[in-house]
Amino acid sequence: MKLRQSCCLILTIAFVMMVAGCGGGSSSNPPPPPAAISVVLSPQAPASMDAGSATSLTAVVSNDSANAGVKWTVSCGGSSCGSFSAASTASGAATQYTAPASVPNPATVTVTATSVTDSTKSASATITISAPSAPISVTLTAPPSSLAAGASVALTATVANDNANAGVTWSVTCGSAQCGSFTPTTTPSGTATTYTAPAAPPSPATVTVTATSVTDTTKSASASITITAPPPVLADGNYVYHVAGQDGVGNYYLAGVFTVLNGVISGGEQDMVDDNGNNQDSLVASGSSLGLVNGNIQLILNTADPNVGVNGVETFHGTVVSNARVLISEFDTFATATGSIDLQTSTAAPAGGYAFNLGGLDGLSPQNTFVLGGVLNISGASISVSNSIFDYNDGGNVAQGQTFTSGTVSAPDSFGRVVLTLNPSASSGVPSFAVAGYTIGTNQIQLVETQDTLGGVLGGTALGQGSNTGQFTQAGVAGSSYAFGAIGQDGFSQNSTIAQMAGGFGLNADGTVSGVIALNDLTLNIGAQITSGTYTVDPTGRVTLNVVATSGSLPNPLPFAFQLYLDGNGNALELGVDDTQATSGLAYLQSAPSADFEGSFALNVFGIANFNEAPAWSAVGPVTVASDSFSGFTDYSVQNSDNTASIVTPGIPLSGSETSSNGQFSLTGLNAQNPQTPSSFGYYPIDGRRVIAIELDNQQMGLMMLEGLQPN
Repeated sequence: MKLRQSCCLILTIAFVMMVAGCGGGSSSNPPPPPAAISVVLSPQAPASMDAGSATSLTAVVSNDSANAGVKWTVSCGGSSCGSFSAASTASGAATQYTAPASVPNPATVTVTATSVTDSTKSASATITISAPSAPISVTLTAPPSSLAAGASVALTATVANDNANAGVTWSVTCGSAQCGSFTPTTTPSGTATTYTAPAAPPSPATVTVTATSVTDTTKSASASITITAPPPVLADGNYVYHVAGQDGVGNYYLAGVFTVLNGVISGGEQDMVDDNGNNQDSLVASGSSLGLVNGNIQLILNTADPNVGVNGVETFHGTVVSNARVLISEFDTFATATGSIDLQTSTAAPAGGYAFNLGGLDGLSPQNTFVLGGVLNISGASISVSNSIFDYNDGGNVAQGQTFTSGTVSAPDSFGRVVLTLNPSASSGVPSFAVAGYTIGTNQIQLVETQDTLGGVLGGTALGQGSNTGQFTQAGVAGSSYAFGAIGQDGFSQNSTIAQMAGGFGLNADGTVSGVIALNDLTLNIGAQITSGTYTVDPTGRVTLNVVATSGSLPNPLPFAFQLYLDGNGNALELGVDDTQATSGLAYLQSAPSADFEGSFALNVFGIANFNEAPAWSAVGPVTVASDSFSGFTDYSVQNSDNTASIVTPGIPLSGSETSSNGQFSLTGLNAQNPQTPSSFGYYPIDGRRVIAIELDNQQMGLMMLEGLQPN
């Protein structure tokens, strides 16, 4: 019993001591254990690397009071797994890991950062090692070794191994401030840019053009080009120029001759007609000039006539096709019009057969669209009426196979200007009319109506037939095809309106016609297949076509009648002679045409915009077609909304694509309302270097000519 009590006493004392503490001291809690060390890779290691490549790795160690950092190791299934630039790093400090030179087997490595303080704490990442990809490289395709000052050339760069397909940026350096320019400055791989040399050779006379990869700016290709003194813009001689379009009062036609002597314009003369009447003017050497502006030719002619041009001065921009031909567009606020400059090869009096056509307006009030064409047989100073014939369409009033009672041709002056006065038979209903003609050579005369009884506004062309005069037969024409482009008027829309047409006529051996007709009048824009039709051929070279065309966008087939007037040398003139369209234009014998074409071209285009009061617009410039892609620029003109003046803008970039399978262009830079809006054109090749195209969308009208540049 005493023993049990002693035990209880001892237990009680022990319990009291646990509660109160031993030795009478105060109560306290023990400190918590320290936080565990942790290691993370920050940022994360890459998931994959090329063999032999390097990357930066960083490990962050937390709760390491010793701040001892990490040790780096790598393991894999092979003996060579890579290496580190620093095997130990402080927390947050980077090491560079270099992958093995070859892919291990299996193709992964594991990199590990282990805490120096606590080797049980680490962080790892698995990286897939792959064979290294080829580096990006840039090459230039055959850049020229020299280029004339002010001239343009297409340059192409190809980028290899660029997974981003970002292309190149173009730059040029030289020893002066003016080294030239590119349009555009960035291109996809294999797509050309247009480089325009500076207006004068730099000093020293070389430039270095460089194409730099957008993806990897350390990769580029360069070439040196020697810039030479420019040749004369046009060699000495006489040049016939003509344009057709609209000025502030309506239809507008201009033709003339200027003389280049020692590289400058020394004189000339011209005829112009618009709704205000006719003007015949001499050209004044003072104030006239010829030069290059940003790669295009600039022609300034001083007429000293305040009723012509801007205070008597006309400005044209153009792209040189050859040393004998330039495509031009008027580039001032007076008019919007396109045409050409052609070297004059003869001022001799015309003789023999001439196919001709005229288009514009009659002299009635209100005026109608009036087109007239035919074949004139010139004998001395007279028209041989028995071998001459004409057709016309006066706002849907059509007369075919008409005759002349008489006609005269004046002797040419020193510039080759002649006046043809033509007197139609009374039964034709056409008054006497006269045209001034500027002779390019025996093969071509540019025509502008001069003062006459008709009082219209007409311009056109005559083509010399030479030895072909009176020798045309259906058998000689059968099997040929002609591409054409024309402008005039139609009646398909709610109101009769300006229209443009283009297409191709196939003249089959059995007397039938095949081909396609495209039309745009700002309401309709169609490409219609010719489903039936016939043609006949007169000995004069006058071809009469009656065709039916159908299109999926039209409820009924369209009947058309056309006249072609042939010169027998691959050229023709077109006239629309039915009660739904009155058009006139040029046509060309198709000679081995290619649906796919490439190279450097001169482009000019005239059209009507589909906004405000439907102002006229035009453009001219050098373009390059490479790998079905367009690049280049145009000098652009568009009339103000009130049609009283033009706004001219140089150097608008042009780009786009060509689809040969359906014969279409998609081009950006030609829309009068917004240059960034693409325009769709259907095109008709003439031969390997010439193409006619017509805009076929609901945005605007445009009729285009492309001519391949020829070496001088």
